[in-house]
Amino acid sequence: MIRSALSLLLASGLVAGLAACTGNSSLGPVVSSCSPDQGAVELSGELSAAAAKTYLLLPFEVMAGTGRVEVGYSWADSGSGGTPLTQTVFDLGLWDEAGYRSPAGFRGWSGSRQGRIDAGQEPVFVQADTAERGYVPGAIKPGLWHVELGVAAVAPDGANWRVRIQCKRASPGAVPIDDPVDRAHVADAAAGWYHADFHMHGYHSNPDAPSWADFVAQAREAELDVLVVTEYVTGQHWRRLGAVQRSNPDLLIWPGREIITYFGHANTFGETYDVLEYRHGLEDVRLADIQAAAKASGALFQVNHPQTFRGALFENFCRGCGFELDDELDWDRVDTIEVHNGPVLVTGSELGVGAVPGQTENPFTQPAIDLWEAKLNAGFRITATSGSDSKGVDAPADRQRKGYGSSATAIFADNLSRDAVSAALRAGRAYIKTRGARFSPHVEMTASDGAATVMFGGSLAAESAKLHVEVRGGANQTLRLIANGDVVLLVPIPADEFSQDFPIQRVALTEGPLGTFWRVDIADEQALTIIGNPIFLTGAP
Repeated sequence: MIRSALSLLLASGLVAGLAACTGNSSLGPVVSSCSPDQGAVELSGELSAAAAKTYLLLPFEVMAGTGRVEVGYSWADSGSGGTPLTQTVFDLGLWDEAGYRSPAGFRGWSGSRQGRIDAGQEPVFVQADTAERGYVPGAIKPGLWHVELGVAAVAPDGANWRVRIQCKRASPGAVPIDDPVDRAHVADAAAGWYHADFHMHGYHSNPDAPSWADFVAQAREAELDVLVVTEYVTGQHWRRLGAVQRSNPDLLIWPGREIITYFGHANTFGETYDVLEYRHGLEDVRLADIQAAAKASGALFQVNHPQTFRGALFENFCRGCGFELDDELDWDRVDTIEVHNGPVLVTGSELGVGAVPGQTENPFTQPAIDLWEAKLNAGFRITATSGSDSKGVDAPADRQRKGYGSSATAIFADNLSRDAVSAALRAGRAYIKTRGARFSPHVEMTASDGAATVMFGGSLAAESAKLHVEVRGGANQTLRLIANGDVVLLVPIPADEFSQDFPIQRVALTEGPLGTFWRVDIADEQALTIIGNPIFLTGAP
């Protein structure tokens, strides 16, 4: 498999110089040995722009006596270089002797954030008792290992890369004992509204990320109840968060993972220890299979920020951020979709257009809502959520706008546990507060046909019903009443305590297999403050 993968890259003409660094003969690549008794292994090569969104797996042999493996790398644009919209970016990962296609062989991934020796960073490392953030400590066993270079983006004139691998001796420290979160933990036995941030990066996603204690402190400041820790690619945090949960019994600590592909990102929430693949397009790896494995493990599956920086113009600026894998997924098994990601008000630098003064409404939210509503009309019952996507590194003054919990999803759950919140999400009993739990209005929405009453996510087997909406804290904002994605009424909210009834009915001309969906949004003079999940009218039984 190793030789065939390298041979394919060489034959394709996408890679030049790889044969020189690994060797190339009629028997396949010559693999360099890595030993504490010799110098570093140096690998290098060149790529054309056509190599973007592919992977290089660079084999090396770890020799007996090695107790620590270090990997550093660098790259440079060829020609005149690139702008932020045309830049080269490589991602770094590491796989051990168990193989680069086995979860057991995964030793870490750091994207482009760590290990860049040309930028003065230290190499990433693994050893028995400790490892770099994003990497997995464990015994260093002899055998064939792989450095993974993810070719996220390449400048128009191509790029060159260099990898430096150093094997060292190290005292054989004890491998840390796993301490996972108790998945049955109940943080609060009462039914009610709870607030979650479904896209939070922690210790293993950024070299400057906060400690777990500071992570929790920031989340508490934002009045979050559910802390969904979606680290990039790795599952290392699953093994360590038990102590964090025991120290914070009133919160629900929920390990998850962000699956970073070069064609779209997704989150999983739940027990996915054996599902560590993310490299859609490598050999036979497909996101559809990753989704199926995650669902089989009991996790929820979410499509992330589907319209953020979508299109060819932004492919190098935000690698894989726009979701392009619609045809890959089983949309019947997509539980949630992140229609709002990041701050609701964004700056020019955050949009990649430089130091434009002021802030503007996040331009990616409404297109994501449009996509979600199209999926609803196509018959896919998917719950809309939001996530800050914060790394926890913002200054205190910026946390309200873009830190943990800067946007929040309110969920009505039977109790504060993973099972109850999962059930509420699947049922759609949720709405989005784009300014977070503290600074957004609170909304109650129910519909009644005289025989039954339902809330967000519910269905009525009726042709018509009465929709009742209550809003607190929304003075001087505007409520939008929406049917099947069309705004049918704008209603001013004159005071902080507001309620109104609306007669609703099926709109057969525009409805899909789920019936007619009705929902509400709320906006102030700057942006949306509330994004509501729908109630469905399915017609008389």
